[in-house]
Amino acid sequence: MTDDKQSPLTGGTVPLNHNRDFVRLWLSQALSATGSRVSYLVYPLLILAISGSTAAAGAVAGTAALVEIVVRIPAGPLLDRLDRRKLMLWTESARVAAMVVAAVAAALGWISVPLIFAVAAVDAGGAALFESAERTVLRHIVARDQITVASARNQARIFTAELLGPPLGGALLGLARALPFVFNAVAYATSFCTVLSIRRSLRGDQPERHENTLEAFTAGFSFVWRKPFLRAVAVAEPLLNMAFTGTMFVILVILHDAEIPAFGIGAALAVIAVGGILGAIASPWIERLLVPRLIIVVLSWTSALMAALCVLLPPGYWVVAPMPVLVFFAPAVTATIFGHQTAITPDHLHGRVVTALGLFATAMNPIAPLTAGILLEHLDSRAVLAVFAAVFVLASVVVTFSKGIRAMGEAPRPEHMTTRH
Repeated sequence: MTDDKQSPLTGGTVPLNHNRDFVRLWLSQALSATGSRVSYLVYPLLILAISGSTAAAGAVAGTAALVEIVVRIPAGPLLDRLDRRKLMLWTESARVAAMVVAAVAAALGWISVPLIFAVAAVDAGGAALFESAERTVLRHIVARDQITVASARNQARIFTAELLGPPLGGALLGLARALPFVFNAVAYATSFCTVLSIRRSLRGDQPERHENTLEAFTAGFSFVWRKPFLRAVAVAEPLLNMAFTGTMFVILVILHDAEIPAFGIGAALAVIAVGGILGAIASPWIERLLVPRLIIVVLSWTSALMAALCVLLPPGYWVVAPMPVLVFFAPAVTATIFGHQTAITPDHLHGRVVTALGLFATAMNPIAPLTAGILLEHLDSRAVLAVFAAVFVLASVVVTFSKGIRAMGEAPRPEHMTTRH
């Protein structure tokens, strides 16, 4: 029998566009991610509309980020032991239920700040588990030499969701408060059906049965910390993500305070996603042109420079202008990191390593919007943007002088970077 990753006619690797299970997985995550991006805009705008408090709006974003971290803690052992398809289906079912409750409450005029917090928590937790599961099953769906290219395409999918989600969420919220939740319920339900249609087994290799609970939990963290490159990523990525999350929240508040309508705010955020989509398209070219270390260093310092430029621009739409450049290199960096991590990680540890890296990466995300919201109560928005620009600079210094990242730059160039797909 021919492997599903190989062509039955030539025996060669099936192109990603013709790999039906990859297309289904891509579509399921695209729908799930689009719903998440609709929520990203709607939750704080609803809080601002109901309470008028930037601190409360920051708190709901911080709560969602905290729930993502809490969910990632047990996610690794679960993904390595249970059926990953079933976990993905259960998470989408829970998110559908939460959206239905929110839609009914909004339609009846019962929407409240506590309810928004609760729905945001379920939504964020489901998104974290679904994304972790999706990353672990990729190696079962595409050939090894396609993983980096497939990861770059997945980044394009994420930025497509960034492009479509915010303006769609703003437009729906402008029409009726219930409509964003109705859209998300449909999106998550369709994602459920798409995952259900994937034919290939998504179970990983079973871990060693003699592992106790503590060993099972710490195995992923231990593996990450033993690998110099992954250890360096675990130190630098939380700073970069915190700075980006905080900057985005401040921009959202600046646009709201400028009395820009919800649709206009969504459209402004969608412009940022264009930079990510262009970066995903250019990712194979970037990977051929630059060594992995240089890709990461360029991303870090470009982010710091663009964040500093935001400080100098006037409030309103102009403050968004540097952000597409800031995110341009993100797909290439993510593909490089994920491709290397997947290549060196045994399958029975893959779920735990992915979730360990995800936990490190998002560890400081809850602090960012909450800190931004509190600072905005007392400081000018430009001063708060300057705080997060300084965090970008700190992360860039860490990346530039990290021995682990320098060692990655000296590694031989993977074969997939010279292979056409």
